[in-house]
This record gives sequence, structure tokens and C-alpha cells, in this order.
Amino acid sequence: MLHHSSLLAALLLFASASVSTRAQAQQEAAGAVRGRIADSVTGRAVPTATVHLMRNQKIHGTAEADTAGKFSFDEVPEGVYSVEVEEQGYVKAVQADVRVVLRRVAAVDFELVRGSDEALEQVVVTARGPAGSRATPNTVQLEREEIRRNPGSAGDVFRALDVLPGVVATGEFSNFTVRGNGPRDNLILIDGIPFDKVAHFDESLGEEEINGGGRYSIFAPNIIGSAKFSPGGWRAAEGGKNGSLLELGIADGNFASSTVGARFDIIGVEADYDGPSYVADNTSLLLSGRKFDFSNLFKAIGEDDIGTPRMTDFIAKSVTDLDDNNSLELLAIYAGEDFKRTVENALASDNFEDVDIGESEQDSTLLGARWRWYLGEDAQLRNTVYYRNSDKTSTEGEAYPDLAGPDPTPATTPIRENILRIKEVEKEIGWRSDFSTVLGSDGIFSAGTHVARVDLDFDRRLSGDWTRYVYDQSDFRADPTQRYIVLTPEEFDSTLSAAETRIAAYADYAWTIGDFTWTPGMRYEHDGFAGKSVVAPRLLLSWQPDAITRVWTGGGVYYQAPRYLDIAADPSNLDLKSERSTQYLLGFSRHLREDLRFSAEGYYQDLDDLIVFDDRTTDTARNIGEGYATGVDLMLAKRMSRDWSASATYSYSRARRDDKLGEGEFASDWDRPHAFGIVGAWQPTDRWTLSAKWKYASGRPTDAFIVHSDVLGGAGPVRYSKELTRTNTERLPAYHSLSMRADYQRRFGPLSLVAYLDVLNVYGRKNGNAYEWDERRGVNIIEGLDELLPTIGLRLEYSWTPGT
Repeated sequence: MLHHSSLLAALLLFASASVSTRAQAQQEAAGAVRGRIADSVTGRAVPTATVHLMRNQKIHGTAEADTAGKFSFDEVPEGVYSVEVEEQGYVKAVQADVRVVLRRVAAVDFELVRGSDEALEQVVVTARGPAGSRATPNTVQLEREEIRRNPGSAGDVFRALDVLPGVVATGEFSNFTVRGNGPRDNLILIDGIPFDKVAHFDESLGEEEINGGGRYSIFAPNIIGSAKFSPGGWRAAEGGKNGSLLELGIADGNFASSTVGARFDIIGVEADYDGPSYVADNTSLLLSGRKFDFSNLFKAIGEDDIGTPRMTDFIAKSVTDLDDNNSLELLAIYAGEDFKRTVENALASDNFEDVDIGESEQDSTLLGARWRWYLGEDAQLRNTVYYRNSDKTSTEGEAYPDLAGPDPTPATTPIRENILRIKEVEKEIGWRSDFSTVLGSDGIFSAGTHVARVDLDFDRRLSGDWTRYVYDQSDFRADPTQRYIVLTPEEFDSTLSAAETRIAAYADYAWTIGDFTWTPGMRYEHDGFAGKSVVAPRLLLSWQPDAITRVWTGGGVYYQAPRYLDIAADPSNLDLKSERSTQYLLGFSRHLREDLRFSAEGYYQDLDDLIVFDDRTTDTARNIGEGYATGVDLMLAKRMSRDWSASATYSYSRARRDDKLGEGEFASDWDRPHAFGIVGAWQPTDRWTLSAKWKYASGRPTDAFIVHSDVLGGAGPVRYSKELTRTNTERLPAYHSLSMRADYQRRFGPLSLVAYLDVLNVYGRKNGNAYEWDERRGVNIIEGLDELLPTIGLRLEYSWTPGT
């Protein structure tokens, strides 16, 4: 129902109230920079590391980490800095974009990657740099600041991922696709916990299901501390999906100083707190809450056809250092939403293109606790327990304005309410344990287990027969000459109430011999719903001939469990097994200089046991599909230095599948042969950051079809149907878009003003992402971004440091 690009514009157009405060000039205003340095494998402190605080390519100060790995720079003048860490036996690490503000401590923590004892030139803890020793070489990491200022994303982490190779995110949805795989194929972890309810207004029926993502992320800007992304071939610790791996880390609260921030505007209120808990010792706290109602904004901008979406998000995270060997993290996420679309909204749509009516309500919750235990000097154990719950109800109906005469009104327009009712309830309680240790001087051993009890309660019901005017030649029709399909309660209704246990275990060992590192691994998965178990081997070989060059190859088997909605669609779907992807990759990276890195990776994915739905009238599915995806990803990235950063990416991809329904091989739904992007940021002063991004991607595949007119004959009003004749043999127009952003930060006495202007699709390119069929006129309506979308943000922050 929410398929207007205007909805995205309204969701992102935040017209904030201005605030006037008398400035208090303080030429020597100062803050501080503090942090901790730890080993990336053991979590133990790295004492005696040398830390440089840099500004304008000059050393502003130097410190040495103490026995606890901590360092501190006090009385640091306001401005933008970078922090560099060097220690014998570790790879040099750099964190750019460290902003120092009056009365605020900038917290910068490092997890150093082990390397040779020689002076290493490679830089790893940077935006778009490798993510650490336990990650695969193709894993890249985006930091908090780069996510926030990504042009065209409005701080949405999922839209910000399109700066990475192999990733396509068009901006219309809060989602992304990778190497020909769909948004539903991405494994998303929140602080190590699997959680896929990360976007609002993600419908179970309609266009959002096809496009595989909601409209708006549940995470407010600045809540995500880091994003680690791997496009494929990741280690044995993770499984359950076969597309890509995205590990989101909720930002830790600041142990040393407190900051409160707020934003008030026409759609609602947003507020957050970041600092010590003031309740327990050695405990930081991050709180974020917002409540938005878009109805007033829609009225103000004349978009009365959209409906009334409302959303509420709350996130809390605490981190407690219990002692030198133990820490405890607590996480709570609540995301609620409701949406209603009435006949008044349907009548306001252009040419009555969107006549859907209905409402939906969803509440999603995630609660988690993670205990880190540092065992001796060379090992750590992480235990995580979590509970997640999603409860959603939705209804859909139709309005018929063409039956109400030349000037339809809400009172005269026939409607059919609650044609379809869907209830989706998912509950999961899980425990995850991960152990890692250094074995000798040449090896790292990791092992773990994951047990989850999943409780499903799904119900899908039609109130009566429902005529649909888009169909495939193979869909069941009682009369083969009938040019439409009819969904009937007898065939379409389904109910699933089941509870099963899913189990996974893994082990891998990274063994370094000279310049080579071997990492064999094995993963075991058991799916209680299908009653099947699988074993997934993984292998990675990495060669590092010098400090700035790396070559790797490897692969493995990855299994993707059926979606719960697929299982619930028909009782026979309980027999569905996991889809299988056998992946191979070959990559190369080299630092051309300390702040400039080039990488290339080729890949091949062999797909088996793909789930195929062969009839829209029943939604029965089978594991009969096959396919493959192959391509190459290139990236040249310069981290922030000398006041600017930039990157350019190019990806070639070919994704094909065969559903074994007699049609043969065809392009997958998310096949985009070419994708190119370039993004850059410039900081002319400490107050201003200017950035821009241009993206290009081949158009998505779409089905060939023929149009049938007056398919109801004399039995009803004039209706046109769309018969799909060949799968994905045509393409939508290519996507390209320019985004620009300006960020401004300034302090007025004790208050800091943070403002930005973010413009997506600057030149108003009419980008199409899918077609919607208008059966009243017999035309395709192209859906996608087709206008300039500005985002205006204004935020006030107040900081203080206890004892100052």
C-alpha cells in the first residue's frame, strides 16, 4: 500500500524549529580525547602502545597506553582530529574524524590486529578498511561518522552501504542488495544477535514484500557505532543466510562525559542521552527515543493519498566493566508502528492508481545480555542470551471509485474492507557462546554454539473470493480461457502454529606459516522445522608477501533457512529445506599509500535447492530451483586525511536461476550487471563538511507480458489483466542519482548546534524500481524515486563532564 516515492520524501523531510541562543566566544574552549587499546583476539589490554593525536597532518600530542591499555589527552582545543596507534607486533591503526567539543570527552577505542614485528604501513581501523583479524579479508568497516554523513542516506545505515563494492541501494527503501542476491538474503546481526525487523512499514503483502525492505530504519542517526560488512565467503561463525553479512554494533555510551540531544519538528520528537549511567559504577548508558506521526506533514505538503503512518522507537544499551576480566552489556530495542489507509486516501491518488485500503500494526522487541570473560592472557569467552518478539496484524481491502460516477466521494464510493487478514507472531529465545584463543605464536582457534527456540503463530485468511489481474501462464484457472486468477479461501487460507529448536555449532583455526595464513572451518546447523541437519565446510587461504599487499582465495558452503512466511503459506511448506550456496572467491588488496587502498575480488556462487513458488493461487513451494552468480568487485578508497576522503567502486555481476518449470535459465530478480559509484567528502573548516555521491546501476529485470482487455466481459466493470509470459526477459531503465549533503556544527555557549541539508536525487531522475499494474486503465505504473528529495535536520546538544 505504501508505494509512492512521495512517502519517502515525507519521511525524510524534517522541517525543524529554529533556536536562537546568544554565543559565548571562548577562544581556548577545550575538551578531551580518551580511549582504550586492546588485542582484537583476546580482548586484553595492549600496554605501552604509542598514541598520536593528529591535526592538519601534524602531531598535536603523544601519549603511551598504561597497563590497562588506556590513554588520555586532556585540554584539547575544539576541532577535528585523528588518532593513530602503533605498537610492535601489531598493524598500525588510525581513527579519523574525531571531533572534540567543549566539556565533552571523545571516546576512541581500538582493537589492534596482530601483524609482523616490522614497521607496518598498512592502516586497518579506518572507514572502508579491513575490519580485523577474525574477519575475512573482504570485510570492510564503516564508522559512526561516515555512516552519519553519507550523502543521500539521511543517516540511515542501510542506505549508506551503497558506498561499498557489490552493494546496490537505490534510496527508495531502507535495504540493499548484494551480488545479485535479494534483501532477504542478507544476514543482519545487532550486537551479535540475529534480528531482521530493522525497518518500518515492511508489509507482508504488496510491493514492499516484492522489494524486500521497509521504508524507514528503526535506528536513529548516530545510534549505530560501526557496521562491518562482508559480501560473501565469511567464516564459519555465522550462518542462516547466504547473501551477505552485516554486523551492526550499537554505539557504546560514553564512560567519561554526558551528552543530551533533542530534535522537535512537525512530525514529532526525538531525544537521546549518551554518557555515564550515574546509577552503577563503571557503567555507560546510551538511550534513544523518538515518536513520529506523519499525518500533519502529509497534509502540509499536499500528499493526502499516502495514508497515516506512525512509528515509535526506543533503544537502550549499557556497558559495565565488572572487573579487569569481566564486562556486561545489556541491550533493549522496541520498534512499534501502525499505518492506516482509507477511502479518502484512495480517492486522492492520481487517476485512482492506488485504491488499496487497510491498516496494519506491528510491535517488535529485542532484549539481549552479553557477558565477556577474559580468560588468562590469551583467550576470551562471550556468552549472549536474547529474546526477540514480533507481533503484527494487517488487513487489506479495495475501493472502487470507477463505480461511483464521474465525481466519486467517500460516501458514494463502494469499498470492500478486510478482504485479507494476516497475523504474524514470531518469538525467539536464544543463547550464543563464542570462544577464541591464541595458540602459540602462529594460530588463533575459535569455536562456538548457538541454540534458539522459535515459536511461530501465523494466520492468513480471505473473507471471500478475490480476483487478481496479474497472473502467470502456469497459475491455476478453473477455465483455461479465463484471463485472471481468483484467490479462494479454500486454497489460499493458511495457519501455522509451531515451536521448534534451531541449533548451530562451529569451529575454525587460523594458522600462519610464514607469509601464508590458512583458516579451515566447519559449521553444523540443525533446523527443527524441517527436521534436517547440514554440515557447511569453509576454507580461506591468505598470502601477505609484504606489509601493504594481500592476496586471498577460498570459499565454502552456506545454507539459508526458509523464511517463516514461506513456511506458513501452505502446510506442505513445512517440508522445505534450506537453500544452498557454494561460494568461491579470489581477492587482492594493496595500500598504494598509507591513506589510499585498492581492492579487487572475483567470485562465483553455485545455487541449489532454491525455493520455487509455482502457483499464486495456492502458495505451495518446492526446493527445485538452481542458479549461479558470478562477477568482480573493485574499490579504490582514500580515508579521511588532509581534510578530504573519497572512494570509487565498480561491480560487474551476472546472476541467473532456473526454477525448473520449463522456462529455462533467466536473470534473477536482483541481477544488475553493472554498478558504479563515487563518493567524496571535504572538510574546509572544523564547522563544515561537504559531501557528494553519484551512483549508477543497470535496471532491474522485469517480466514480459501481454495485456487482455475487458476480461470480465459483461459480468462486471471494465478490467484489464496482465499475463506474464516470460520471466525477467526485459529490464527497467537504468538507475542513476546524484546526492549532495552539507553538515554544519557550531557551539553556542554550553549548547552545540548540529545541522545538515541532505538532498537525494538532485537532478530529479525518474528512477524505476518496479511496476504496479492498474487494472482499471490497463497500464503499468512505474514505482521508484522520481523527484528531488531534500532532508533538513536540526539538532541541539548539551554536554558536561562530571567533576568539571
